[in-house]
Amino acid sequence: MRKGVLGLSLVLSLSLIPAYSTNPPKAGSACSKQGITKNHQGKKFTCIKSGKKLIWDKGVKVSPRPIASPTPSSTPSQTSSPISTPNPSPVPTSTTSIAPNPSPSALPLTGSPEQIQSYENMKKAMTPKPAPQLFRFHYSPNAVKSFKDFLELELNYSMTYWTTVYNNPELFNVFYGTESDMDWLIEAWRPYGFDKNTGFADDFRGRIKREGNRLNAGAVPSQSGASHLSILRHSSLPTEVSSFIPHENVHIVQQYLSKNKTGQMPCWLREGSANLFGNFIFAEKYGITSYNQAKRGDMNNYQWGSSGQELRRFNEIEWFTHIKSLEGNFQGGCDYIYRFAYGSGLLLSELLMADGGFNKLMDFWRAFALEKDWRLSFKDIYGIDIDSWYKEKAIPYVMREYRRVSN
Repeated sequence: MRKGVLGLSLVLSLSLIPAYSTNPPKAGSACSKQGITKNHQGKKFTCIKSGKKLIWDKGVKVSPRPIASPTPSSTPSQTSSPISTPNPSPVPTSTTSIAPNPSPSALPLTGSPEQIQSYENMKKAMTPKPAPQLFRFHYSPNAVKSFKDFLELELNYSMTYWTTVYNNPELFNVFYGTESDMDWLIEAWRPYGFDKNTGFADDFRGRIKREGNRLNAGAVPSQSGASHLSILRHSSLPTEVSSFIPHENVHIVQQYLSKNKTGQMPCWLREGSANLFGNFIFAEKYGITSYNQAKRGDMNNYQWGSSGQELRRFNEIEWFTHIKSLEGNFQGGCDYIYRFAYGSGLLLSELLMADGGFNKLMDFWRAFALEKDWRLSFKDIYGIDIDSWYKEKAIPYVMREYRRVSN
């Protein structure tokens, strides 16, 4: 019965997505609306009026943000084959506790009242405390040492903020390889049965092909049973600080609290709350001004997608349709191609944190472990039905923030 309801919900959500042109822009070719933009092959094209016609201009070169684009979770393929679990040979790791050493900026956080309240609520509830070793790391022979060291440091540090809710007695598997290590990765998954999720492997193959030397793919797949964090990163990329690893760490906590049901979370919640907490932890370590920088990048992430839509021009009705379209877990990885979920979801999650605080948001994550429609859980926890919340609170806030934060 529940599968039928979920299937209907997905169909309804898909039907609400605006129709997007799949034709890439070409200088001088016809376009539909003056002022719309599209990114294609490293250029940003704008629809302009030439005489009585609307055409694409010649385009200007653009460079993507240096902060890595997190890969959302993927839904596993079903299999009836038994999963074999021979003894793996992971890279040994330390068993000592990790003591946090934050270095927050003395500057106050600037932004909207909701943003400031949200940050304050996280800071009050998420006091970092020493955490035991929680990860089992696996590295390909080609893994870059500087990133290996950074990965362990950042994951262990991030988990010090989750000690009040994350009590998993099992070590969580983390895999890291380079652009040439897809075959190694599948073999490394095999002892744990992770290779059965062929759709997840296909997502990574697609990222390798699309992103080339910009490859920075990381994901915690939504799947029943144990999950994992896997990263494939181009070996030429420098090791730089970003909110990428804290973001993926949040997905680990989501999987634990939802009892591996993150695939049932609305797309905006799964990715948006990962951005919210990831940005907070990032800012606590590297300075509070980092939060606004990361937030601005997340809000503008859609501009690197392929939709050609300009969210800042949406009216209330268009925003409602847009947000409803982000309630499902779509094929292709939670709307990754259009990149809508990251910014819109961040703002929705920020508002939930500001109004309801940390404990309610954790209760909402836990509710996905129940055999209950998440919309009913939302009403039980927040005292308002989800569509009314969208219209009365969420959309006005999202529109105000997109007007306030520049692109």
